[in-house]
Amino acid sequence: MKRIYLIAIAFLLFSSPVISIEPNFLVVCVSSGDTAVKYSDSFETVMESYLKDAFPCAKITKRSGIVTRLARERLNQLLGGENQQELVNIGKDMNWDYFVKLSLKTFEGKKIMVRAVCLERKNVNCIADADYVFVTMDYQGVKDGINQIAKRLIDKLSKYEICAFQGSVTITISSDLDSTNVEDYGVYCNESNQRYHKETVIKNHTFSEWKLQRKGIPWTDGTMTFYTDEMTKTTEEDGCHKCKTGKREGGLVTTMTSSMKVKGTGISHDSQFKGKKQDDTRVELQFLESDKYLVVAKGTSQPVTGEDKVVTQAQGTCDNQPLETKLLPRDIRVPLRVIFGPYDGKATDKHLQQKDTKEVKDPVSNEKQTINIDFSLTQKEK
Repeated sequence: MKRIYLIAIAFLLFSSPVISIEPNFLVVCVSSGDTAVKYSDSFETVMESYLKDAFPCAKITKRSGIVTRLARERLNQLLGGENQQELVNIGKDMNWDYFVKLSLKTFEGKKIMVRAVCLERKNVNCIADADYVFVTMDYQGVKDGINQIAKRLIDKLSKYEICAFQGSVTITISSDLDSTNVEDYGVYCNESNQRYHKETVIKNHTFSEWKLQRKGIPWTDGTMTFYTDEMTKTTEEDGCHKCKTGKREGGLVTTMTSSMKVKGTGISHDSQFKGKKQDDTRVELQFLESDKYLVVAKGTSQPVTGEDKVVTQAQGTCDNQPLETKLLPRDIRVPLRVIFGPYDGKATDKHLQQKDTKEVKDPVSNEKQTINIDFSLTQKEK
């Protein structure tokens, strides 16, 4: 019991809400019953081994290690307390991100209950519960129970990206819109039947390539290039056009063509972190319950100013307009919003790699996209 009190005191003195750059698991086993207490340190050691294998980037701090440090600090204080390093080390140990509570509890002197849960400090909630098993009190029974629960806990934690996956992610998007919209109906003027006919043709093509490097959760940096070619042509034939002056009505044919070609490069840096501009690109890994994951990529290109060439002309009984060309500046940004998967994989895997292609169609605009992704990500170690 004294050891538990010492840990509690250290926690109150040195814990803080700051999440360390290196994820830290604090592993504490609480035992009741003479037989259960004998296996407490072993349970912590087994859990430490499983955590190190699953999350190699993390620091694992065991209760037994803190108890040893506290004993050293007690001796240090008895000798005058001049060496403060042990106190600093204890504070670092208690600055945990994930608290793994292990339980060994004796029931009716015949069985031992083995249980494990993991709490996340950032959101103050339980993120994994390995449930519990009852085992016999002999060595083999307790050993099997400890390993079973440790495996269960790691399996529950496998949907959390605790150690960041890092590596290259290349995405290309080819978008094409080729549409024709027609309005056509009868009109009446000048004691005769006429027609109104309007046809709008759109032909757009955009290609973008994103060469990204995932650095953390979920931040990336990298480069991108794009090319866009847009053309819209509208032809309006109005058999009963009302002239702007007078009440006369007659035929008028109006054409307008808008076209633009532009190239661009660079990723937006609008966001800031600690006073520094950041690339507005993210590659999120969403791990699912079914041992599968999604890849969600988001980003925006740097704006590029292009010139929209607009050519208009009108010919008819009135309101004629000679051929006129205008160059209108227009800012162009190319967004990145793609979701790929689900793929087989867990957050405890050492490597995630896929090469995939998909085609999508916007049900409203009928724009077609061919999207390719090629990524190779490795779980961070130290």
